[in-house]
Amino acid sequence: MTSDARQERAAWIALASIDGVGELRFHQLIGAFGGATGVLEAVHGCSPKSIVNRLTPHLTATLPMPVAEKIQAAVADPGRVQRRMDQLGMWSLTPLDADYPPELLELELAPPVIFGLGARDVLHAVRRVAVVGTRRPTLAGRALAASVARRLVDCRAVVVSGLAIGIDGAAHAATVEADGRTVAVIGGGHANPGPRAHHRLVEAILATGGALIGELPPDGSASRGTFPRRNRIISVLSQATVVIEAPVRSGALITARHALEQGRLVLAAPGRPGDRATAGCLALLRETPARPLVGVDEMVVDLDFDDVAQQRTATARTLSADTALDLLGPAERAVALRLRRGPASADALIADTGLPPAVASGAITLLLLRGWAQALGPSYLAAGPLAGR
Repeated sequence: MTSDARQERAAWIALASIDGVGELRFHQLIGAFGGATGVLEAVHGCSPKSIVNRLTPHLTATLPMPVAEKIQAAVADPGRVQRRMDQLGMWSLTPLDADYPPELLELELAPPVIFGLGARDVLHAVRRVAVVGTRRPTLAGRALAASVARRLVDCRAVVVSGLAIGIDGAAHAATVEADGRTVAVIGGGHANPGPRAHHRLVEAILATGGALIGELPPDGSASRGTFPRRNRIISVLSQATVVIEAPVRSGALITARHALEQGRLVLAAPGRPGDRATAGCLALLRETPARPLVGVDEMVVDLDFDDVAQQRTATARTLSADTALDLLGPAERAVALRLRRGPASADALIADTGLPPAVASGAITLLLLRGWAQALGPSYLAAGPLAGR
């Protein structure tokens, strides 16, 4: 990259990092001044009032004075954001870079800068699937998100989500627990990424070859407006979006609708009519071309990941019951051991294992999702490797 190109790239970062510029103003200004360097040079040494007068004619609306003041500060110290990035160990990608994800250019207004932490190559993984849903999931919803994420890891796919509490967090956590790679698209800056409760999850994502990316500079603050912007990136970076649980007013539905508009496959987990937790999923299935998520095996077929699925099935056949039991948590193992003795109803499982009803129910759900248990009327049977003797 030539010195002029490096200067232009640095100007892109400085201009795009100004709170209040946004994609639309950014693209209007660089188009009018022949690049970000031209914009900064045009207002160098100007007062905020002069900046407003010089830039407003090239915009669709008057440049606010507070934004002009921030532009003045950025021009006075254009390297401030880069220094902060270096301090945090961050990297950035712009459309000027060869490895800027080409999918982002499909957006009407491509993000001028993607800020990141972690492994940038994960953005170019061959298989990338978004898993999204509500911040207030049911126990079954969390279990399904984890099962979907684990199966995607089996298929060598990268799991993309938004690092929010709930379904997003369950998908990220299950991915790293399965030694998979995941991309968290955040709505704020990297200095304080995501909810505080996900601090260790962030460390795990980075430790397992994943990445945290976003549009805001390191110290940018998340707001209600930044999350819908984040959602369009989640969807466009992924070949498909899986919606686990979503009420009628859910950010996950925004992601799903973006995905449909972008020509991506959307799979929505159906739920019972009248269930608020899945009302948004049912609306997707009724009103859009979204397809139902009817199981993790069927998901693999819908995603056309069958080649890896066949390898996984062959491996599963060789898994012994003892090895399978070693892979389970305490509650799942207790239920599995009871099922290996013979069929049992939910009430019998609770009584025989001594587990609280909610814990036993969650364990049953997880075994069903793994394919290691099956329902037969009101009873459950051991299945898969647990059925072996």
